Parts: sequence; structure tokens; C-alpha cells
Amino acid sequence: MHIRPLARLFLASILVLALAAPLRVAAEEPIELIKAQASFATSPARLPAVINGVETGPDGWSVAPRIAETQTLIVRAKRPIAAAELDLSLFFLSGRPNASIADFAIDYTTDAQPSFAGTWRPVVIQRFAAEVATLQRVGEGRLRAEPLLPQMTGRIPDDTYRVSVLIPSGQATGFRLRAFPVKRPGAGDRLQMSWALAPYDFVLTEFRVENRRRTSTNIALNAEARASHPLFNKLQASALTDGLPATIAHPAEPHLGDAFYFEIDLGRSVRINHIGLRSRGDGYTDRLSRVRVTVFEHAPSAEVSSVWDGVVRADGSVPEAGAVDILRSWSGTGTFEGRYLRISSDNPAPLSPQLAEVEVYEARTPELVAAQADFQPLPVSPRLEIPPGRRWITLQLKIPQVGMPPGVILRWRVLGDTDTWVEARDSVISFPRPPAGRTFFFEAQACHSDREWDQTLLRVPMFAHRYLWETPWFLWSLGAVCLGLAVAAGRHWSRLRMRRELALARARASVAEERTRIARDLHDDLGANLARIGMLADLAETDLQDTTKARDQIRKINTTARELCGQLDAVVWSVNPAHDNLESALVYLHSYAADYLAMAGIRFQLLESEDLPPLPLGSTRRNHLLMIVKEALHNVVSHSGATLVTMQVRVAENRLHIDITDDGRGLPPADALKPGNGLDNMRKRAALAGGTCDFSPGPEGAGLRIALAFALDDQPPCPTPTASFP
Repeated sequence: MHIRPLARLFLASILVLALAAPLRVAAEEPIELIKAQASFATSPARLPAVINGVETGPDGWSVAPRIAETQTLIVRAKRPIAAAELDLSLFFLSGRPNASIADFAIDYTTDAQPSFAGTWRPVVIQRFAAEVATLQRVGEGRLRAEPLLPQMTGRIPDDTYRVSVLIPSGQATGFRLRAFPVKRPGAGDRLQMSWALAPYDFVLTEFRVENRRRTSTNIALNAEARASHPLFNKLQASALTDGLPATIAHPAEPHLGDAFYFEIDLGRSVRINHIGLRSRGDGYTDRLSRVRVTVFEHAPSAEVSSVWDGVVRADGSVPEAGAVDILRSWSGTGTFEGRYLRISSDNPAPLSPQLAEVEVYEARTPELVAAQADFQPLPVSPRLEIPPGRRWITLQLKIPQVGMPPGVILRWRVLGDTDTWVEARDSVISFPRPPAGRTFFFEAQACHSDREWDQTLLRVPMFAHRYLWETPWFLWSLGAVCLGLAVAAGRHWSRLRMRRELALARARASVAEERTRIARDLHDDLGANLARIGMLADLAETDLQDTTKARDQIRKINTTARELCGQLDAVVWSVNPAHDNLESALVYLHSYAADYLAMAGIRFQLLESEDLPPLPLGSTRRNHLLMIVKEALHNVVSHSGATLVTMQVRVAENRLHIDITDDGRGLPPADALKPGNGLDNMRKRAALAGGTCDFSPGPEGAGLRIALAFALDDQPPCPTPTASFP
């Protein structure tokens, strides 16, 4: 393997450990007991020594002289205990021979404040042992030590009882130890608490509670078992549940048939996942055929019906040596749940059935207790909601049932993302977040100590949310917006192109019109005047003999030449782009009007606003404006009889206004709009320049007022090349 993949694997492992660390549960501390109470104590001040953590010493709980009455000790846990199995230890290490309880029972409570009058339930005793005495079951949750004979061995027979118990509710807040008086054989009716000699009392030096770490998930282990008939070689039926497959149990009589049965008490009603019937590996496998297994909710009797019934190898086949026959719910009929098992067989083989071990495995379903996404806790709910942007999911699982097998304890997968099962040795599971926007299912399945997978399944829906910009509707909306913007941009670009083309067309038309106008002006004005000059020169040459006529012709030539210069100057001014502004136009119009009217003896006055903006004014519009002003002044000189002409320039409402007013006789109404006259031409030119031309009486009804108006923002419409004016 290359170094780079190894590095990636190492970094991934570090990441998983770092993410899972906050969810890992620290090793449980020993169960701490904080209070001890007794129905009677020889020395109440010595009761705290029972729970101080010291096994040996002379102090502890004793009840002398009240040894003929049942006595009770209550101990309280510092915090509620959450455990299915516990190991209880009773130490009698006071240095007094045989000073251990002869008959006792252990109960538990879930009351918040354990008391003598509280609710107590017997524990389910699974295993028990003593250092000196021999313990036997004498009832539910109750054990008795066999009588001890005093012996001088040089050793003080101090004893220690160790009892492994099952807490059916999985919760406990305190424990009750009840000591019952017994009668010593041969001692008449005398009652005593222990097999010790006088004072026939016990000294409990320490009561200890510890969590039991059980690796087997077989709940039949050490369960109470019995047989309907004696067994071969006086073997006890408990051999079926001792966890030792080397022992075998079968009836002593060879042909009992289905009249013989084994019966196992699991101690509590459980939902069963599977049952294992194990044979020994040294032959006689024909004795494990046609085995009937019946499950009961209550103790089997003639009045109690079974809840599940199944037959193993109903066809008469036999297993291989050392094999295990597995029964599941579908191996029989009914509800695979109960407390008692009865095992029988109608196999014709003698000494049937023969079993090495009966194993019962409770249904184990993992539970989700905590969740994180990138170190941030997630609420544990029916559906796990993962916020957007999270990359790594960590789940803390718990298997609440009894036992935890070594090695692989469960397997998991994310259905819909990685469907392959992944085996895990830890209850903390970490995996990359599945793709966002879909519902996935985290599934987990527990493993039993016999390496069989449980049939129940933890299934947790998970939904990874997206950011707003990752959602489909947002992407579709964004695409629609982009498409709309593209369409709008295309339409805008198309409009701009059309505007540019229209502007170019207008410019070309304007150039064409300007050329036409210049050609027309040169032809009409300059050409006519040049022709007149030529004609006058010919006349002058003819009239050279007549000095007066020649002088008159030369004067006319001079006048015509001046007019020709003025016309040429006007043409040059109108086409010069340096004068394409309002200021230049006003300067030229003022100069022209002043000179023209001065020759006619008429005064001229220009009034302009001080806030006139520097407006552009193209050559076409300037030419039309000049022609309109010329026409207006020509009419004043020729027809009005005026003595004063005023030109006023202003800007109002985004329009340029030029008013020309005279103090003459005004315009007869009949001639105001006569087709072909100068006023009609002025209006046409104003329209071509993109403006209007109106006529009205001057101030106080005298004279004539010509009002020109042009829009400042609008370009003048494309002029008609064929338009002509007199």
C-alpha cells in the first residue's frame, strides 16, 4: 500500500474518533450507596460501616438478641441505577466463625425515597456462590445456606456471598435485604440467624452493588431448570442452562417418549428472537430429533395454554455432532413471547431428548439516544433533521437488553445511500452526511453472542436540509431569472442596435439632406447671383460709353457680390461643426439680424436668459433656424413698416423658445396661412427641425410675434430630401 492512501486512512480515522468522542460514555463508576437503615440493629451507630466500601472489620449490621424475628436492611443508591444485571456481594468478614446469614432474600425498589413501607419487588437471581457455605434456592429471590458443622481447621471460616441478579424493570433506587430465622437440626425449636454458635447471630460487614458486565446475550444462562423425571446419572436439569456444552442431560428411563419434558423458567416474560438447542460433539445425535418446544406466559399446568408451539426436525432427521438447531418465530405457530419453556420429544430413539445446552436469546433492538452533526447536537425525534452545511453525522446507540457480546455488537447501513451493511464494535456510529434534499433511513441491527443477527431493526428516517440556494425551486427560479435577463439583455441589445442603425440612417439622411441643401443653396442663391454678376458685367461692358449707366451696373455688381459673400458665409457657417451649439447660433443670428436690419434703418434688440445651458444644435437645425429668421426679417423689412425688432431666447419646460417681435402693422388675417407664402414655409421648416412655429399679434395688439419652440431632448426627425422652399 502506498503512503498517501495510508495517510488518508489515518486522517479519516482521527476525524471519526474526534467526532465520536463527545458522544462516548465514560466507564461507569461503582454504584455508590449513601444510606443504610435497619428494622433493628444491635449497634445502630455501626450501620454506616455496611456501605463504607471496606469489606473487613468487626463492625457491621447484626441483630442480636432479636434473632428469632425476620430483620430487614435497606440501602439507598446515591443516584438511580439504570442496569439490567447487577452483582451483589455480601461480606461477613468480622473474624467470627460462620457469622453469615443462613436464609435471606433480596428485593429492589424504584421509589424515589426507599422506605420500609415502599414498593418492593424480588430480584431475579441468576447465579450465586459462597466462599464457605453452600447456597440453595428456596423461593423467588430467596437463598439458604446449608448448615455448617464447626471444624477446627486452623482457618476462620468467614464467608462472602456473591449473587448475580436481574432487575426486570432495568431501574433501581435501593435494595432490601431480608434475613429470616432458621432452625438448627437437632436444636429443637430454637430459632437463629446463622449457623454460628452463640450468640447465633451474623455480622454483615459490607453490602456492595456493582454493574455486571455480561458478554452473553443468552438469557437462559443460569436460569432455573427442572425435569419431569429423573435424569441419567442423577444429573441436574440446570446442566441445560449452565453455559457448559460439555454436559448432557437426558432422561434416565429410555422410553418415556413425550411424557418426559424439561422446563426452564426465564424469570420474566420476554420477546424471544431465537432459541438454540445445542448437542454435544461426541455422538448420540439421534436423540435430538422431533423435539417439541412450547412457550408459556404463565407456569405450565393443565389450565394454562401455550402461546407458541414448534417442532425441531419434525421429519426425523438428526443434527451433526456439536450442531445447534435454531428456532425462530416462523419455526412454529403463535406469539414468540413468554417466560416458561417446555421441551419434549416423541422421538423413538431411546433416552430422548438429549441436550447439552438450551439457549434463549431475547429480541434486541438498538435505540438512538443522542445525535450530532459536526459537533452540534441534534434533537432526537422520529425523523432526524440535519441542518444544511453539515458534513459528518455521529449517532450514539444503546442496546437496552441484557448482555454485550465481545467483538462486533451491531451492524448498520444508510438505506438509499450506502445499502451495504457495516459491522461495528462500538455503539458510536459516524458516517458522512447523505446527499441533501432526500429522506434516507439509518438502520441498525444487533448481534447476539452466538453471532446470530437479531430479527428486529432500528429504522430512523433522516432528512438533510439544503441551503436556500441549493433547493431545486431556487435553482429553477435562478435559471428562469437568468433566462429572463438574457432575453431582456438580448432585447435591449437589439433595441440599441436598432437605435444605432436608426441614428446611422438619420445621420446618413441628414448628410444627404445637408448635401442637397448645400447644392440647392449654391444653385439657387450663389448660382443665380453669379449669373446676375455675369449679366451685369456684360451690360457694363456694353454701356462703357455711357459713364452713368456703367457706374450704375458696377454698383449693382458690387451689391450682388456682397450678397453672394453673405450667402456663401451663411452656407459655410451652417456646415461648420464648430458651430453646432446654441451659443454659436445666437451669436451668428444676432450679427446677421443686426446687420440686415441696420441696412433697412430698423433697430434690433436681442434678449436672452442668463441661465441658458450649453445646448448642442446640429447643422440641419441651425440651417432651418437661420432660414426661418431670414424669412421673418425679410417679411419685417418688406411688409411690416416696423422700427424695432426684438428677439428673445429662453429655455422653459425642457424646450428652447425663440420669439421674434416687431412693432409694425402686423399681418392681415387673410394672408396668415396663405399656401406658398413665407409664413407657410417657416412652419414647414420648423416642423422639419423638430419644432413648431406660431404667429400671433405683438404686445398690446401691435405688430407681429413669431414664436419658435424646439424640444431639447428630441432629435429632429429625418428631413425629407425632396422638400424644397422658395
